[in-house]
Amino acid sequence: MTVEELIRTLRKYPKDMRVVVNGYETGFDDLEARLIHVREIRLNAAEEWWEGDHLDAKETRSGGSGIVNALVLPRPTNVG
Repeated sequence: MTVEELIRTLRKYPKDMRVVVNGYETGFDDLEARLIHVREIRLNAAEEWWEGDHLDAKETRSGGSGIVNALVLPRPTNVG
């Protein structure tokens, strides 16, 4: 998903609707603007079923289909 696609999608909903992300194991967490950041990711680099499709570019040396910058919306419960 690109920023443009996200904006187009969000425009369909009320401006005051809460935005949440799934919690670490159960439940939901509020999205926190202070945690949103840009990170280099390697596309389609996952090797294990339990990994996300794309991996941190700094933690992978090969594989995948290229490196891009991505906007990351992390769960607050995953931030130490």
